[in-house]
Amino acid sequence: MNKWRRVFLAVGACLAACALQAAEAKNLIWVIGDGMGPEAMGFFMQGVRYGGLKEYPKGVSNLEKLMNGAEWGLFFNNTYDTVVTDSAASATQMASGKLSRPEVVGLDYNNRPVENILELARKKGKAVGIISDTYVTDATPAGFTAHVQNRNQKMEIARQLVAFGPEVVLGGGLKYFTTGDNQSLLPQAQKKGYQIAQSKQELSAVKSGKVLGLFTSGSMPMSLEMEKYPTLPSLTEQTQKAVELLSQNKDGFVLVVEAGKIDWAGHAHDAGAWFHEMKALDDLLGYLMTYVQQNGDTLLYLNADHDTGLGAFTYRYVNAEEAKHKAAQGEALYAGNADYASFATFRQFAKQKESLYNLELELKAMPAKKRTPEYLQKRLSQALGYEVDIHRFTNLSDVSGIFKQLNESRGLVWATVNHSSLPVLSAAYGPDADELAGVYHNTDILPRLKKALGWSAQ
Repeated sequence: MNKWRRVFLAVGACLAACALQAAEAKNLIWVIGDGMGPEAMGFFMQGVRYGGLKEYPKGVSNLEKLMNGAEWGLFFNNTYDTVVTDSAASATQMASGKLSRPEVVGLDYNNRPVENILELARKKGKAVGIISDTYVTDATPAGFTAHVQNRNQKMEIARQLVAFGPEVVLGGGLKYFTTGDNQSLLPQAQKKGYQIAQSKQELSAVKSGKVLGLFTSGSMPMSLEMEKYPTLPSLTEQTQKAVELLSQNKDGFVLVVEAGKIDWAGHAHDAGAWFHEMKALDDLLGYLMTYVQQNGDTLLYLNADHDTGLGAFTYRYVNAEEAKHKAAQGEALYAGNADYASFATFRQFAKQKESLYNLELELKAMPAKKRTPEYLQKRLSQALGYEVDIHRFTNLSDVSGIFKQLNESRGLVWATVNHSSLPVLSAAYGPDADELAGVYHNTDILPRLKKALGWSAQ
């Protein structure tokens, strides 16, 4: 290659990178990994790096690429009077910049309605959208679209969502728009200009205008079970359509996307589901990073609302039988019986086919006499995607105990089935990303985003 051509290409690449960081953000895509504590991020990135997964032949996740190119933040998420938060309070505080209380949606700690970022964006002439891979009336999306006393007021949240009228609303939760006092809500939405989509095909057919996509009665399925439902759009497919529609607005857009089931997997202590939910997020990040690189006026902000579960690998000492079994499988043990966990476990996570939480419910609902060791081994093997040796587990009549022993056999520990107060991470990528760097509180997110978007103080 001619040396001057190399110089010009290098200068061009530098200018493109500088433009990505220096231009004022016209659009914002805010991705929230619900329950995605730092340990969930590290767990996934490490698994991709060292697990030898066929889905990642180069051993690098999109999340790792993003973190390497983004401005990092670490922030606290305590509420007005509690150290630990829930999704409702966290979403309210992130969206509005005001302190709130647990289970409250869109109200401050004095129960006064607070203006959120989507409402502010609407005043700026921007198109707005909300996506959730759980259901659109759940606590996190509700914090950006509604103002109610309690997150469980889902019917009222649905009414307020339609009344607010984001240009794009996508996720699960159809029953909250079609039952009880809300039986006429979808016709009302259509009168407001919404096109109703209930499948991947119907969503694909929408080319412009407003769309209300409600793809399941309740929540969308766990990501590792999505292949059972070919008519359901993935989180990435929903986001691609949202960006296609919202970007038609000349004044720009603000889109909030929730990857909500990372939280559910953490609550369930289901590491395989945890991994698959992080992979669904990772797929989304691959698309979004490319979009930001091609559109220098778009800021991508990734964060979590709180941590869930505090899960991690640990080392443990195993008995002689298990030590012999692990050694026969080629696992490395130290001091004779110290198991420091195997990278092969990540390949087991990648094979998992079903939610262990749902399997546990299924097994508990069965008559005890039908839960034979043979049946338990069969169902557990089907769910995990590989053959499980059930004879090493004790007290097979204790269904919950089986899943605890499964975690222990893999070297996994979980500190809680609830949320923790662990500070969580953020990554900002695109114009004025440095506004989101450093240590802050989640009520500082909105002021920082307003600076990045060039909005005057309000």
